Amino acid sequence: METNDYPLMTCRYCLLFELGHCRKVNPYPKDKEPRFLRLRTGQTLSLTFDCKNCQMLIDKA
Repeated sequence: METNDYPLMTCRYCLLFELGHCRKVNPYPKDKEPRFLRLRTGQTLSLTFDCKNCQMLIDKA
C-alpha cells in the first residue's frame, strides 16, 4: 500500500464553518480532530482543518 504525504483533497468549503464552529470566529478545541465522513459506500474519510489557510483537508482514514 502506498502512503502519500498529501491529502486526497483540500477545499475552502469547511464543515466547521457550516456547523457554526469556525475557529477564526469562535475558537474551538482541536481535541475533536480528526473528524470523519462516512460515504454511502461505507468508506470512511478523515477530515482535518487548516484554519490558518481556511482549508479543510480530506484523506483516507
